Amino acid sequence: MLHLNNNPSNLKIVRRCPVCANEYNQNKIQVLEESEHGLLTYVSCQTCGANLLTKISSLAQGLVGQAILTDLQAAEVMHFAVGDDLTADEVLKMQASIYNKQLINQFRLKSFTKKAEGTK
Repeated sequence: MLHLNNNPSNLKIVRRCPVCANEYNQNKIQVLEESEHGLLTYVSCQTCGANLLTKISSLAQGLVGQAILTDLQAAEVMHFAVGDDLTADEVLKMQASIYNKQLINQFRLKSFTKKAEGTK
């Protein structure tokens, strides 16, 4: 597990905004979740407003980090981060829906319905 000693400014990995290249204010990095699996952090660029979500994991090989630009706010990230994990059956059911084109047809039907409602 990564230990920050309750100080997110120790996360010097996240230094610059990938959009405008300005340096982040290290005191503004929020640690959203810390567990034995690693850290989930969030920072918003004070210059351009781009939001960066990072997942940092400590593995036997060293630190592994992933980052993604997002339009979500920190509270929204946590709303989607908590919840039940998908089961194997749910994944297989979704794969079968994709394979049988049921999922695509559902999206088409919803899209068609919304367009028809909008014309009334």
